[in-house]
Amino acid sequence: MTKFSIFLSAGVLAMSACAIEAQPNYTVNVSVDPSTENTMAYLLNWDSDTKIDSVIVSGSAASFKGNVTDPFLGRVIVNGSRGPIFIVEPGTINIDTNGKATGTTLNEKMQSYYTKAGELEAQYKALNLNDSVQKATADSIVEVFQKLPETACAENAGNPVGLFWFLQGAYEMGLPELDAAIAKTPALGESKRVQSLRNALLAKAETAEGKHYKDFAVTYDGKTEKLSDYVKPGRYTLVDFWASWCGPCIRQTKVIKELYNKYKDKGLDVVGVAVWDEVPNTLAAIKSHGLDWPCILNAQTIPTDLYGISGIPCIILINPEGIIVSRDKQSQELIDAVDSAMSTFELPKPETSATTTTPVQADTAAIF
Repeated sequence: MTKFSIFLSAGVLAMSACAIEAQPNYTVNVSVDPSTENTMAYLLNWDSDTKIDSVIVSGSAASFKGNVTDPFLGRVIVNGSRGPIFIVEPGTINIDTNGKATGTTLNEKMQSYYTKAGELEAQYKALNLNDSVQKATADSIVEVFQKLPETACAENAGNPVGLFWFLQGAYEMGLPELDAAIAKTPALGESKRVQSLRNALLAKAETAEGKHYKDFAVTYDGKTEKLSDYVKPGRYTLVDFWASWCGPCIRQTKVIKELYNKYKDKGLDVVGVAVWDEVPNTLAAIKSHGLDWPCILNAQTIPTDLYGISGIPCIILINPEGIIVSRDKQSQELIDAVDSAMSTFELPKPETSATTTTPVQADTAAIF
């Protein structure tokens, strides 16, 4: 055999190997609403929130093909609407119109926990809670139900099923508990969502009650605003991190209105900070709900990253010295906190001589 023939044979073998390697080893078939025909569907890595693939919906279905080595948590977005979370792994994965993913090992395992949860719920509803014996049975069912995420995580340590169920309870954890879980199952520490949660807990600890507030800057439509622009010397400041689409945020505006009207002439200012929202929607909500206080627009993730905010509304109360004296309280707890602060507060008397007032200085270590 000539050198040329050997070279050619080696090239053919190499191309064949590449072709085999490039063959997709997973298929995700998603049944969708017929009205989404010809719209765009995306396959995302749910943990990292990155797009993996995109297709056009055809025939009431979206189908994705690709190659995966390490299974990961996926989600399909169809015409802007979020679909269920499932496992992208080798094999054919079928997702029905109810969001049920079947056909592969980890997805079947994921569904088994949903099935178990449904069975427990049905058993609970069938019991007479006025009967002491059945009430005891109901309590035991609730205990098993509440431990289901912990059980699923323990039974799937190191795989995406375990990560998913771990995250169902992780947002209720404090930093020591989260670190202990990562130490026990190091694979959890590789998750982008777990890393983000840990960073948020660190930021939250740095902006907890008793800590000095941290300043931030937001630029929108050519104008830059800082939180420190609204934290005035000699006054309390209530800061509401909110969004127009957030139901609980809108419900708290009634509470904030009552506090604002009660104390605005006694030393309390209010400022809204619109996060994770579109400016037109924010402005429409401000108008429709009659929010009379100023609002920093288009803040997005700048303050939520800085303050470790994983859910909204997040309402903080800053005292005249710039110290956070209340955080994450709502409804009556928020009313009680503001009432308590204002009950012992008196507005500073006007200076008799012309002096310059020094604003309350923010912690500017993380100004953007």
